[in-house]
Amino acid sequence: MFERPARRIRWDRQAKPGGGERRIARLDPIDDETYRRLVTPIVPRLERSLGPRAFANRATGGAHLRPWPAARRAWRRAVVAALAGEPHVVIVAADVRECYGSIRDAALAAAGMGEELRSFLRALSDHSVDGLPIGPEPSAILANGILAVADREAAAAGCRPIRWVDDVVFAAAGRRSAQLAFDAWRRSLEELGLEANEDKTRWAVGRIDALDVLGGIKPSHPG
Repeated sequence: MFERPARRIRWDRQAKPGGGERRIARLDPIDDETYRRLVTPIVPRLERSLGPRAFANRATGGAHLRPWPAARRAWRRAVVAALAGEPHVVIVAADVRECYGSIRDAALAAAGMGEELRSFLRALSDHSVDGLPIGPEPSAILANGILAVADREAAAAGCRPIRWVDDVVFAAAGRRSAQLAFDAWRRSLEELGLEANEDKTRWAVGRIDALDVLGGIKPSHPG
């Protein structure tokens, strides 16, 4: 039976790497346990949906996240490796605008999330939560599953993004290939009710320019 989350949420503020701040939701322990219980059964399916280039927020059983420092190092290695094989590589670096806050009921339904889980999240809106609450590990797991949809669309267009949470890097041998994949990724986000952050989208051609662009990427703590 669905249990409505009616307990008070404690809010913390956390600085963003690129400036500004985000609000971190600290759910009541009972609500936190309910959230994990609702997400746990779908963790295996969501993990199977993720490609090898999605590094952050990988989950273990029980809707818990794996330790992230090693995953972040692996993400950086993958980005560097993408620059090694092609002297005229084209890089696109982008992210999703207000990612967690934009993941609403329609996106969750499209990704096959059950009604009980969606009802729980809808009820959180009574506590000033927009979309998925930032902070709880189940939110990170759900967001990863949603973003995997856009990963697959980009891969079908010829270039799977190297992704850390919602920070993505496309590396292609030419501008056309990069453009096709980026456009497919952007369209897929729009179909889910999300939006590519055009203000933070950067293009680079060649290793030197690419390293300059990628040097400004400071991926945050997942979740």
